[in-house]
Amino acid sequence: AAFSEGMVDDGYDEIVNIDISKVVIEAMKNKYSSRPQLKYMHMDVRDMSSFSSGSFTAVIDKGTLDSILCGQSSPENSHKMLTEVMRVLKDDGYYILITYGSPAQRVSLLKKFPWSIKLHLLGKASSGGNGSGCNTDLTSPISLHDANDGPPPIPEVSHYGNVHYIYVCIKVS
Repeated sequence: AAFSEGMVDDGYDEIVNIDISKVVIEAMKNKYSSRPQLKYMHMDVRDMSSFSSGSFTAVIDKGTLDSILCGQSSPENSHKMLTEVMRVLKDDGYYILITYGSPAQRVSLLKKFPWSIKLHLLGKASSGGNGSGCNTDLTSPISLHDANDGPPPIPEVSHYGNVHYIYVCIKVS
């Protein structure tokens, strides 16, 4: 929720947040009732039929796909989720996946959909508050999109250590 609040502070005027938990949605509605830019909806990401196709310029995922991949029927459920994300995105829309999942764990799943994918690495904050284990700049993404539509290159990132992976997937129209 602090992420969405920060986006409002940065000038975004409508942010729709969904969660499968009614308890979470009610708590967030109460907590941020003074911020009309933040909308909270109880919804399953695998069925976002409340939204029309092409409704969103961007979808930001902070752990939802990770949670689905840890559950039962994860291949089927992750495919349903990503199909719905693809559907609700406008052409050239962005799916931004913030995850602990390395390319070896995520690229094959993401490449089942028509995205152009770039990977950003961000060092996790240490107890001192600065990122550690990664000296890659967020402004220097690693392209995971092969112009020849061959298998995507999977960079060797294990040497980066303690990082967050940020996949920026652009819907190819």
